Amino acid sequence: MISSNGSLPIISILVLAFSMLLITEVFKLKKIQRRLVKKVDIMQKKIDSLEGKKEG
Repeated sequence: MISSNGSLPIISILVLAFSMLLITEVFKLKKIQRRLVKKVDIMQKKIDSLEGKKEG
């Protein structure tokens, strides 16, 4: 049922705004995740090199 007071356009705009906000937050989280994965990789390489020096 579509209400006759014209609330459908307002609801549509709010849903669109919320979905755009959600999409931007997902992209921000993906960017942060990539940055953290790179840092973990660097730390893992350093740990591996330190373990190699300790054994050798």
